[in-house]
Amino acid sequence: MFEVAYETTFCATHVLHEGGRPIEPQHGHDWRVEVVAAADSLDAIGVVVDFEHLKKAVADVAARFHYKDVNSHPDLRGVSPSAEVMARYFFQEVKKGMGQEGRRLKRVRVW
Repeated sequence: MFEVAYETTFCATHVLHEGGRPIEPQHGHDWRVEVVAAADSLDAIGVVVDFEHLKKAVADVAARFHYKDVNSHPDLRGVSPSAEVMARYFFQEVKKGMGQEGRRLKRVRVW
């Protein structure tokens, strides 16, 4: 198994909520995101995915939140934006952004 990872950061605020009510005050983080692609074999040029495609897809998703309030993002309205929810969002969106190569996404870690 071969893996390649890209890590980035973005600064954003958020509030966790339950039943539409905040369960903590609004606060900010320097969010860190790591996205990993994997394959059992390397392609003809010796890579799992084109690293520049991975980097761009992750950066494009992170840019949606940088210096913003995560709760105000249209795709996350009504969702309590925990780190786990953000990991799921990044996984889905990076996978889409990578086209065919997205099938090689293995995991996303957010902290």
